[in-house]
Amino acid sequence: MPQADGYVRIVTRNDTSEAERSTEQLGDAIADAMDTSSVDRMSRAVDGLGDTLGDVDSSAVDGLRDGIDDVGSAAVTAGELIQANLISDIVMKGLEQLRGSLKDAAVHTVEVADGLDSSVKRVAAATNATETEMQSLEAVIEQVYKDNFGDGFDDIADSVAKIKQNLGELDDSEIIEVTESAYALMNVFDYGVDESSRAAKAMTRNFGISVMQAYDYIARGAQNGLDYSGELLDSISEYSIHFAKMGLDADDMFNIFAAGAENGAWNIDKIGDAVKEMSIRVIDGSDSTLAGFEKIGLNADEMATKFSMGGETARAAFSETLKALSEMEDPLQQDAAGVALLGTMWEDLGRDAVISLAGITDSAYEATGAMDGIKEMNYS
Repeated sequence: MPQADGYVRIVTRNDTSEAERSTEQLGDAIADAMDTSSVDRMSRAVDGLGDTLGDVDSSAVDGLRDGIDDVGSAAVTAGELIQANLISDIVMKGLEQLRGSLKDAAVHTVEVADGLDSSVKRVAAATNATETEMQSLEAVIEQVYKDNFGDGFDDIADSVAKIKQNLGELDDSEIIEVTESAYALMNVFDYGVDESSRAAKAMTRNFGISVMQAYDYIARGAQNGLDYSGELLDSISEYSIHFAKMGLDADDMFNIFAAGAENGAWNIDKIGDAVKEMSIRVIDGSDSTLAGFEKIGLNADEMATKFSMGGETARAAFSETLKALSEMEDPLQQDAAGVALLGTMWEDLGRDAVISLAGITDSAYEATGAMDGIKEMNYS
């Protein structure tokens, strides 16, 4: 389905061109009808003939000239009558065609206006928008159309509704930017608007970043191949909270995803699940957890306290735990400790993948500008 705003512009332009062609045809026909050059040439010929014969017989010449003038006058008079009828017919046909073209353009404009109004009402009903908010929604939908995103007013209305439901209060410029970003992810990576906005919400809520920063992380992660198992968005939505509990931020989460993927993790979900299991076990005080910390040479109570404090303290405890686990020399004891602290995720991911998670640093996951680059490439 073509975009409505573009539809109006194209149809109006085409109809106007048709009207212009009709007007040009009308002008040409009138010019042809008003052409009296043949009569003028006849008059000049008579004058020339009179000049040539003047010395022979002036009375004959005068009679000939008068006769020719009468014929010329009669021809001009008859021509004017024919021209008048011709012009009248052409004018009426031209105006009728012009009127029809302009009428069609007006009808299309009204149809599009009605469609926009209907779409705004769809969003308002889905989000319980006030009358004032409806005016803003109309401007938002219209702008997204003008920027060449979406498949129609109703399509954009549905997307805006999902974004507002998932991300809450955003100003108009943010809604426009987020909606267009969601469409860009859908067109490039086949991500649903609702899925990407849910993932963005999880990141903003758990890591305290902006919505557009969240979309940048998603875009860069997808570009870097982190969605190789088709679970990137679901993993972000499900496991962001558990990364945050361990004091890890968005950079850490994506660096851990990347490290696990590079070291044999067969899907992203397992990496997130490993962090989740660890975040639960390190503070549960169970006998298996106590035994696990004992095997890696750490005090379970002290580590539980550090993890429960969150923030940088928990992040440091996370690195310390995995580092101690990775440095164990006895593979049997290492496996036992790994299972005690990460459950079956130790076995599912494998030693190398889990140990790689200990290598996180303070380096940023370079995501800034990812969405702008995608939009510039695909929608400039």
